Amino acid sequence: MPAGAGGGAGSERGRRGRAAVNCRRDNEQREAEHVKAGAPDHSNKMSTRRRKKAALCLCPEMPQPVACDTEVRHEDPERLSCHSLCESLLSYGSGFNNFQGIFNWSVVLLVFTHIHMSLENFIKYGLLFDPIKIISVFMKDHFKWPAVYLIAASALLALPAVFIERYLKKVHSSRCTGLALQTLNLLSLVAFPAVMVYRMEAITPVGGLLTMSVYLIITLKLFSYYQVNRWHRERKRGSVRGSARMQAAECSSHYSSRNERGESKQIVYPTNLKVKDLYYFLLAPTLCYQLNFPQLKHRRHGYVIKKLLEMVFLLHLVLGLIQQWIVPNIHKSMKPINEIESALLTEYIFKLAVPNHFICLILFYWYFHSYLNCLAEVLRFGDRQFYLDWWNADSVLQFWSRWNIPAHRWLDRHVYKPILHRGYDKWLARLAVFLLSACFFEYVIAIPLKMFRFWMFIAVLSQVPLSCLLKWLFGDGYGNVLMWISLLLGPPLMVLLYFHDYYILHYRKGSTWRHFSF
Repeated sequence: MPAGAGGGAGSERGRRGRAAVNCRRDNEQREAEHVKAGAPDHSNKMSTRRRKKAALCLCPEMPQPVACDTEVRHEDPERLSCHSLCESLLSYGSGFNNFQGIFNWSVVLLVFTHIHMSLENFIKYGLLFDPIKIISVFMKDHFKWPAVYLIAASALLALPAVFIERYLKKVHSSRCTGLALQTLNLLSLVAFPAVMVYRMEAITPVGGLLTMSVYLIITLKLFSYYQVNRWHRERKRGSVRGSARMQAAECSSHYSSRNERGESKQIVYPTNLKVKDLYYFLLAPTLCYQLNFPQLKHRRHGYVIKKLLEMVFLLHLVLGLIQQWIVPNIHKSMKPINEIESALLTEYIFKLAVPNHFICLILFYWYFHSYLNCLAEVLRFGDRQFYLDWWNADSVLQFWSRWNIPAHRWLDRHVYKPILHRGYDKWLARLAVFLLSACFFEYVIAIPLKMFRFWMFIAVLSQVPLSCLLKWLFGDGYGNVLMWISLLLGPPLMVLLYFHDYYILHYRKGSTWRHFSF
């Protein structure tokens, strides 16, 4: 190596060394001045590695040291590892449950889909909604409203229940006499509207449906009225003390601590055997009788007006949807089911699925939220649990136990639990509940339409085996999805089946078409 080159390299190293010493000296002077100024001294807390790093930053002329790999791993291991054991976000075992964005996307997509369907329907058929026509149909002959008269007569047929209970309180006869009188009263409430609706030509299917529904509700209420009074009567006589029925009869004590009626004394048997008490129960939004109902102190008149406006608006919305969406699709399929091709029938079902489901949701909100809450507010009825979160049901059976709480409580109190108390299996009790429910549905639908096809009876009765089959095939993971699919496709299929049978039976042979609802 030449001497000049060696001397130049040595002078270069010496210059870099002096520059490093000067940098360290300048840093120490700055830290000293910083401490004198009153700032906290962090210099002692700095590690040697950080102090060297600061010196390197302040003195770029110094050569950069090579970082040791073991030191980096010891200081921050996450720099060398970016993977861990985890599931995909949409997997079932990931534990992720925040789908608010997907819910918002679904709502926006649903709104756009309905807007598209509405525009397509309007372009094809025009505006078919005519509220004046509907009002004119009802007001055409307001002196001939057989459904209204039949519904008003139900109040008179329910009145003997009070006198029967008073008679049984005074007469210590056998239970057969009371059972015969009560059975006769209940049978009159079941048979009278059925005969009148089936035989009368003037009554329409919708009027008959309302009539049969009101009489069925009153029948279930009076059955509960008779049962609870019999439990209290037997308790007073000391014949069934400590039985399971007495525990059900004492369910009023569950509400007595929450009763806000303002009365210092609770109603006890037999002071409840009054006409006023009976008619309050018949009007109350419940099917299960008890001596003391939970009541509020005050009535909110603004709340009542709000619910009334909701009911009027939603009723017109349902009628408009029927005229605009349901009727045109029904008109296109006016021929027997056995003459329609399977592909065409499937198309009709899917075309009716969305508007029919939308109408069912509106009717559910109209009855179980607006109407029952309005009625409860007028009567100051405190128990407002008319439905549960049926939209989160994991199975079809769970849906049936959540969507109609008054009916579920009645079936559980007067059918399901008595069967269990007799020692039978729960599946047999559940099957009996669905069998009775299927009879109720067929009673309400078949008589107003004046035909017995048993489509609804079969559909309701098949819920128990269908739920077991779906659970066996798909498990518990897809229960809610299958429940929604059954709700979307089941009702439009029922509408098509009953409508076509009704049309063939009444209007196929040379008869001019008219809307069967009016």
